[in-house]
Amino acid sequence: MTKNQFTKVLLLLTLLQVLCVLLIPWRWVTALILCIGALVIYLLYRRVQQLLKMTEAERITRSANLAEENSEYLSRQAPFPLYMYDDQLEISWMNEQAIHLHEQLDTDLWHEQLVPAIKKGNVSGQVVGQKKTLRYQIDFQKRIVYLMDITSENTAIRRQQVQQVAIGFISVDNYDDAIDQMDDKEVAYLNSFVTTFISDWGDEYQIYYKRLNAERFFFTARLEDIMKMEADKFSIVERLRKAASDQNIPLTISMGISYGDDSLEKIGDTAQNNLDIALVRGGDQVVLKDVRESAKPKFYGGTTTSTAKRTRVRSRAMNTALKKIFQQSEDVFIMGHRFPDMDAIGSAFGVSCLADFQQKRSYIVVNEAELIPDVERCIAEIHKHPEMEAKLITIEEAMEKVQPNSLLVMVDYHKPSMSISQELYDRFEQVAIIDHHRRGEEFPTKPLLTYIESSASSASELVAELIQYEGGRKPLDRFTATLMLAGIFVDTKNFVVRTSPRTFDIASYLKANGASTDLIQYLLSSDLTSFLEISELVAKSQFITPDIVVVCGEEDHLYDNVTTAKTADTLLSMNGVETSFVITRRSEHQVAISARSTGKVNVQVIMEDLGGGGHFTNAATQIKDKTLHEVQEMLYNKIQQVLKEETS
Repeated sequence: MTKNQFTKVLLLLTLLQVLCVLLIPWRWVTALILCIGALVIYLLYRRVQQLLKMTEAERITRSANLAEENSEYLSRQAPFPLYMYDDQLEISWMNEQAIHLHEQLDTDLWHEQLVPAIKKGNVSGQVVGQKKTLRYQIDFQKRIVYLMDITSENTAIRRQQVQQVAIGFISVDNYDDAIDQMDDKEVAYLNSFVTTFISDWGDEYQIYYKRLNAERFFFTARLEDIMKMEADKFSIVERLRKAASDQNIPLTISMGISYGDDSLEKIGDTAQNNLDIALVRGGDQVVLKDVRESAKPKFYGGTTTSTAKRTRVRSRAMNTALKKIFQQSEDVFIMGHRFPDMDAIGSAFGVSCLADFQQKRSYIVVNEAELIPDVERCIAEIHKHPEMEAKLITIEEAMEKVQPNSLLVMVDYHKPSMSISQELYDRFEQVAIIDHHRRGEEFPTKPLLTYIESSASSASELVAELIQYEGGRKPLDRFTATLMLAGIFVDTKNFVVRTSPRTFDIASYLKANGASTDLIQYLLSSDLTSFLEISELVAKSQFITPDIVVVCGEEDHLYDNVTTAKTADTLLSMNGVETSFVITRRSEHQVAISARSTGKVNVQVIMEDLGGGGHFTNAATQIKDKTLHEVQEMLYNKIQQVLKEETS
């Protein structure tokens, strides 16, 4: 009741009192009672007002005491560090936990990590300092930063992670070739030698292993064991190779390892796939990859050139598998990489020949806007043969002809991003691969057939060998034989590099089917402009080590990949040059590097780290949206890194 309301009540009671005096006989008694009641009510009102005033004061006092207690708690007893900051992002107040934290750390946690987080508007996150991991929470309205020590939590998580199961497979490379000329006693010694080596290695890391057959081992370990092997760069690969070499045994091993928190079946399948990658990359190496599909594989080893691993049995099996795929497909589309070389063209027409054997329509996709001079001359010759010209189609024509059951055969490449048309590639659900480059990280998802042999000289060699198994079913026409032999000529540098007895066997087969070396010489001839460009590039040579030379072209001049590649070849042919790199601008947004080596340096590893690939002694890459100088710096850093790893 307010004061005004109470006054009105008193006036009403006084009026009633007057009426009682005038109208009621016992008015004096009633008036007395009313006066006493009014007095009591007034006194009660005064008391209530006093009590209300006391309660408000007590509440203010109690709130002040509570605020003081909270401040004392946050300052001295709060289990987490707390900061308050001002407009300049400087600390205006912090509790004792925060002060104690600053004394423990040897870094300025606030300015080095928390202030950048505030500037970025991060509400929460993690910071690290002096072996501590802290989770922060920022209240931007109150300008308060809370920290919580999660070091123990992270340690437990890491401990759980390193206890993950890892599965690995070990393959003895070229085992069959190694024992081919051995007697039983020598084979027994070789088996004992390999088993002892693997056993000692397993005991070193305390892993469980089992020999599955003469050339295959299985092992299981914890991730922490794999991390120790990785820190040692899987030196067992090099140690076994050297020990075998000391005993004149051409033996190496390859490994595929996987780990993760998925099912054991999935981890095992990934490990087997990693081993397959190691083998098609030439063996003598380790491929390590998390079971997650998005994870990137890591490669260790691969410091020796590929030795011939394919057998006639495997080639015949591939021929049979490819025939079945052709028979189940509506039609066949064949596509090489962008800016195709003679090997891509030759192998494409070879696959078309295989499709003809199965009475299947085949098309060879070509983008005539992206042709190098050699291939331009080749296409001009193809136009003189109507039956072969009819197989050439453009990207647009291919897009119209593709059907749900159409097959795409990728020749001389296996990275989808290198396709003549990525959009066209994406149209196909069925894909087969025939390639001779070492397999890289990028790869088609679940191809129907994968025939990758890095020991082969060229894709044309692989395809010609498949045609051989067709026997006299249908003769190979002279022009197709010429194109495939030209592909072998290009990739072997006129039978100088990456040749094997099989290469010469296939060349003999193609020559017997009418391949024209005169036409090949015309197709591969250089014009004067190209020769002068090569000479100008060679003149820009710079030695970064006594035997490694790098050439960088002009920023405003465009070079085709043939000129770049031939420059690298020319440099390698010079006395004292063991490795050559040529950097040129291919287009407005693309810079190319061609790399060549005599075998002293694995240029494939260097190019792969820069987004490319190739072979141990012959590799290349294309880098987008970089200047020549930037690419040159990237290359220098990568070369130094590889050389440092090899000497460490």
